[in-house]
Amino acid sequence: MSLFGSPQRGMNTSRYIKVVLILAFFVAVPWIWRENRYISTIFISALMFGIWGVMYDLQIGYGGLINFGFAGFICAGAYGSALAAHHYEINPWYCLLIGTLSSGLLGFLTGVVTLRLKGIFVGLATWFLAEVLRLTISNTPGYTRGMLGLAVKPLPDVYGLNFSRAELLPYYYLLLILVIVIFAIALLMVNSKIGLSFKAIREDQLATETLGLSATKYKLINFTTACSFTGLIGAFYAHYIGILTPDATEFGVPRTVEVLTVAYVGGRGTLWGSILAGFLLIGFQEYFRGLGAWRLVMYGALLITVMIYAPRGLSSVKKYVW
Repeated sequence: MSLFGSPQRGMNTSRYIKVVLILAFFVAVPWIWRENRYISTIFISALMFGIWGVMYDLQIGYGGLINFGFAGFICAGAYGSALAAHHYEINPWYCLLIGTLSSGLLGFLTGVVTLRLKGIFVGLATWFLAEVLRLTISNTPGYTRGMLGLAVKPLPDVYGLNFSRAELLPYYYLLLILVIVIFAIALLMVNSKIGLSFKAIREDQLATETLGLSATKYKLINFTTACSFTGLIGAFYAHYIGILTPDATEFGVPRTVEVLTVAYVGGRGTLWGSILAGFLLIGFQEYFRGLGAWRLVMYGALLITVMIYAPRGLSSVKKYVW
């Protein structure tokens, strides 16, 4: 036996140290600059898009599921939580769970209908259902307020933490906890037998089914899980932002494209790459916001550069830093 222990043990220790340092960064930076609301806002936006990218990656990177209606499941979680608090006076903390269940149920029903289809047809079906949901909300102003905008209650104070919208740090740390929990569950899932089934179906569905595995069953597990957690962050978004409108830029194709971009730039089949991409892309947009339309040109150039020189996304830098 080596005097200094096995190399594998040393590598694991080094990895744990890096994880601790990353978590310390997420905890410390917003606190150090707590007087600067702009920093907190950027970190909240980056974490939201990062974890949405993780859920999109779980679907397409591991399950091979194309979901062009991803924003619809954000919408289901946001409106499920907001309407429960608005009409039925339910505690907004419980409404987070209602938003999760709303999106998860929609994901399950959508999966039952669409996951027997293949390829682009799944993507088109999810896009159609998401647009039906958004337009239904738009055209029922008596209940949802439609394009007039639905005012959403903030989260009540708990354990002495003030969740009024004047205080961003409690929302940020709540989101950080949710992101850590969701990411850990996704990581455990993809490294389990269920995750192996996802990958097998993605690579060759017919061969996998000949081994006795039900492709539809595992696709449904993947789709429902991703949609549920997407809805949870959507519910958080509703109470954080304070007002909802079923606008296309919020819950339509543009939002889906943003999340898809985060997942692809981060690297499909990695999960963690989406978190990095969320910070890179949100930070890039905000830093160059003063350039107006030119900012979008530079954003496009960044995406093209990543796709040409790092076709596996930002996850390809792992060998240099991990």
